[in-house]
Amino acid sequence: MRSLIVTVALIASASVRASIDPMLPASSSADAVTSPLAAVTVMSHDLEASRVFYEGALSMTAEPISLTVDEAQLLKQHWALNEVDAIEGFIFSNPGAQGSAVVRVLRAPEGMSSGRPNLSSRYSGPLGFGLPDTDMPRRLVEVQARGFKSTAGIKRMAFPRADGSEYTVSEVHYMAPDDVLVLGVDRGEYTQIGPIDDFTRIGGVAYSSFMVDSIEDSSHFFREVLGYELRRKMSFRSSGQGMPDTRSGEAIAFLQWFAPGATTGYLVMMELLDGDKKPYEPMGMASTGLSMWTFTTDSLSSIISRWQDYSGESAAVLETRVPPFGRVRSIMIASPTGISIEIIERSN
Repeated sequence: MRSLIVTVALIASASVRASIDPMLPASSSADAVTSPLAAVTVMSHDLEASRVFYEGALSMTAEPISLTVDEAQLLKQHWALNEVDAIEGFIFSNPGAQGSAVVRVLRAPEGMSSGRPNLSSRYSGPLGFGLPDTDMPRRLVEVQARGFKSTAGIKRMAFPRADGSEYTVSEVHYMAPDDVLVLGVDRGEYTQIGPIDDFTRIGGVAYSSFMVDSIEDSSHFFREVLGYELRRKMSFRSSGQGMPDTRSGEAIAFLQWFAPGATTGYLVMMELLDGDKKPYEPMGMASTGLSMWTFTTDSLSSIISRWQDYSGESAAVLETRVPPFGRVRSIMIASPTGISIEIIERSN
């Protein structure tokens, strides 16, 4: 009886915390099918500029990608990078913020077009990713000193709680190489969006954002295939500044999807609710910019089954070394908007 009372009390406590801070889960990680976001992959025409931005401006650690000829050939086929002569690039991480996703930057072949020309928010597909940052003025100086810009400087935004009240979040949107939007986020009194390095006061990748043509179609995919849960659904009016190529007052739907039990590594789904959307552009590994998300799972066979139930398609399993995860088994699938998704089975 006592254990039942304690369990009920813990559940009630989690629900109260979630009602105060909608980023906190009322669910359990034991119910998760896939992990929080583990990696974002960027196809780049300028590896040196990427290194200056991620390692220099964002204080990440850079590790060159090193593969054998056979490993590279397998990954080229698996990632649909047949036009690439060799797989070159870096893994950028923040060792002082354990639990953050990493940035994997790969050299793009000459002539590959951008998946988000001029950072326009009117295209479907991945938009960017965000990191917790509790010293934004210092970071903004670091970014600008290396020749990169923000869209509108540091801005304060109001977000709703479940009880209808609001809390304030500070954000800065950086224009990273290869048409990638990188955000610094400070939630002030609330739990930050991910782990933070105590010395640099910035974390690694804590979430990724994307634009969709249909909230319903994409929501079905993330719920049924990845087992993610919707933790917040709202809409806001664009200021015409932070999100490039949106007009002031334009309505945008905003949804936050989490792995059950997770407090970081989530996905922000957005859709333009009025105004024109631009024609579909090359996506996934066929274009430069943010091209792929990586998640891990305890059971690859379970994900394959969920994918088959959802799509009616099979998924080929590859076993090889995948930077920075080591030798693993993995599959490649795609979201309704064409975003390449890598699922890696965690070793026991």
